[in-house]
Amino acid sequence: MKGDFSRQTFDAGNRFLRVLMQQGRVQLDADWNEQVAILLHHLQTFAADLIGPHGGPYGVDLGFAIREKIENAVLSDLRISNGRYYVAGILCENPIEVTYFTQDDYPIDKTKNPLPNTPFLVYLDVWERHVTMVEVPDLREKALGGADTATRSKLVCQVKTVGVNTGPSCSSVPWQTLLNQWQPANRGMLKARAQKPAKPETDLCSISPEARYRGAENQLYRVEIHAGGAAGTATFKWSRDNGVTVFPIKELRTNASGASPTTIVTVTHLGRDQRFGLAEGDWVEIVDDDYALLERAEKLLKVIRIDPVNLLVTLEGTPASGTGLDKNKNPFLRRWDHKAGNPAKGGLELRDGAAIIREGSGDTNWLNLEDGVQIQFQTQFQTGATYRTGDYWLIPARTITGDIEWPMQEDPADKNKLIPKAQPPHGVTHHYAPLAVVSGGGTALRIEDCQQCFEPISEPCSNFRGRASTLAGKTTPETSTEPTVKPKGKASAVQTKGKAASKTIVNGKEPSVDKP
Repeated sequence: MKGDFSRQTFDAGNRFLRVLMQQGRVQLDADWNEQVAILLHHLQTFAADLIGPHGGPYGVDLGFAIREKIENAVLSDLRISNGRYYVAGILCENPIEVTYFTQDDYPIDKTKNPLPNTPFLVYLDVWERHVTMVEVPDLREKALGGADTATRSKLVCQVKTVGVNTGPSCSSVPWQTLLNQWQPANRGMLKARAQKPAKPETDLCSISPEARYRGAENQLYRVEIHAGGAAGTATFKWSRDNGVTVFPIKELRTNASGASPTTIVTVTHLGRDQRFGLAEGDWVEIVDDDYALLERAEKLLKVIRIDPVNLLVTLEGTPASGTGLDKNKNPFLRRWDHKAGNPAKGGLELRDGAAIIREGSGDTNWLNLEDGVQIQFQTQFQTGATYRTGDYWLIPARTITGDIEWPMQEDPADKNKLIPKAQPPHGVTHHYAPLAVVSGGGTALRIEDCQQCFEPISEPCSNFRGRASTLAGKTTPETSTEPTVKPKGKASAVQTKGKAASKTIVNGKEPSVDKP
């Protein structure tokens, strides 16, 4: 999440139950955010344990059910029902019926991305998107002059499709294989450290000679995968302030004439100070709502000229798509802080404005960010990692300790020495659920429902009378004057939509239940 945070402290492995504020203490954003994360973790884990990987309420409230939309005897679109569905314990809501090509969260072009040939799988992709007042202007408090306050985390629910060749049924879909493709177990590992310079510092008044991190400010470094793929092909970008330095776009126009095409951007501001400003030579990314929702990774552009009077920024090159042209999609420039360097000395090698990922081990292939902060990409298994666009790691750096905050472990070669521990990406985590398999065509078109359903566990209170426990000293079922009735709707197993609920048989007969 690209917010102005001090750090992110939630770790499920700590088993913290809650955060307790103390009187007279400094209030930090990290404490508040950890409390929310603890609560979300408990709620979503509880729901997932009860419901399973995915499921929804049986009946009219079941959301994301897939139905065909036929035009001229041809499947032209898919209808997505309104209602609720749970994926990994996360509540997904669709307030009104939409179609595959009219989803707010998945703005694809029907002409460029038509429905695949049958058979194909329809599935749900659920993930968390961070938004600020730039993407959602209504977050500003107008009474305070439009001041920037808290940000928001928005749930993205995208109905997607993929062709399958294994058969026209849900049971024949290679679900685990697809999951491994969309979210590989080996998405790369990262180590981070602050390295003490071999040459002593000359500015001893501001930086301790023992400091490893030599920045003048506390920072939250963000290392994010840009273009996905294997090491050597995949690229990354980094920011010293978690990617929060952005400049909303008022107008964007391209100049493709001449030998060097340029993009001229009119922005609303150029930052409040040098730290959060823009300078010639900086790399920027043109972003809007569609770009973020489709998780694009287009070429980063270099700032070559700035007109501070007219708020004009001239970029070298042009965007690959129409990103940034529609003002209704909240376009902006995001600054990244990496620079090209000498690869032989840990410097970064750039391709399309982003740094190429080089994996290493031990003391090899440590890459320099700045002020002593170094990172090393590693694979998790013997086979190479598949890096995924949008995955990221956060590295807090603190001036008072002259170091970064990163998990450490015992060095296998020297038990008296601690070394950085390789970490998987801190996010973004995607969750998936199969919805339907579409097969055939024309009059033989068939949609098999892959959703899972559950019934409410509540029932009339009168059903409980006569079933009280003898351990509590109450009437037993044998002596009760009211009929013994098995709980209706106590579906212990998740049911598949469309199938009849299993029946309870007592002495060879179904028990009769008086309806309220």
